[in-house]
Amino acid sequence: MTRSPYNLAVTLSLAQEEFAKQSPQSMAEKSGCSYDAATKSFTVTYLTQNYTVTYPDGRVTNAENKEADFTTAILILHYLTGASGEELTNNWISFKELQGGAIYIQAFQKRAINQLVQVFGKKPESLVAAAQQFAGTPADFGDVSCIIPVLPRIPILFILWQGDDEFPPSGTILFDRNANTYLHTEDFAHLASMTVYALIKTFKK
Repeated sequence: MTRSPYNLAVTLSLAQEEFAKQSPQSMAEKSGCSYDAATKSFTVTYLTQNYTVTYPDGRVTNAENKEADFTTAILILHYLTGASGEELTNNWISFKELQGGAIYIQAFQKRAINQLVQVFGKKPESLVAAAQQFAGTPADFGDVSCIIPVLPRIPILFILWQGDDEFPPSGTILFDRNANTYLHTEDFAHLASMTVYALIKTFKK
């Protein structure tokens, strides 16, 4: 992909064009999202919220029938058009191990991992409580960890280590080994950071 997925209005238009070229039945099967042929619309669950995507125009709206923000709409359309239908492996890899991940690693560290550690590092149990608001479940990694099904076939694993007198808290964010068969790596950078911000917002309520 030569164009950044986050040139917003232009990229949303490109995503809608690509979406319109695909078979809705095939996208539904591969993405794990439902498609209603009568209304020509998909229902996509993103961070436990249901979004409607009309076909073939690719208009993305939330439960209140309001237009989704650009980034959310782009991510959802990229997911529908890019989904491979591959089974999840339950094997986890780092962002750097995603295709071309090293290119974006500094931005990913700053926007996602650092924010996760800064807010939850000293109160890691709060991460699990926040994750439960997004259908997250505890996992057996680090001192505290949880898996959030951000999109139907895209789980993300969040891990924290509390640290001690010698070492500060630390953390990481991992992805299924088949993640790139559903989204491009830059999409995952934004998807992870948006999920972290959603967790932080829930924690601070």
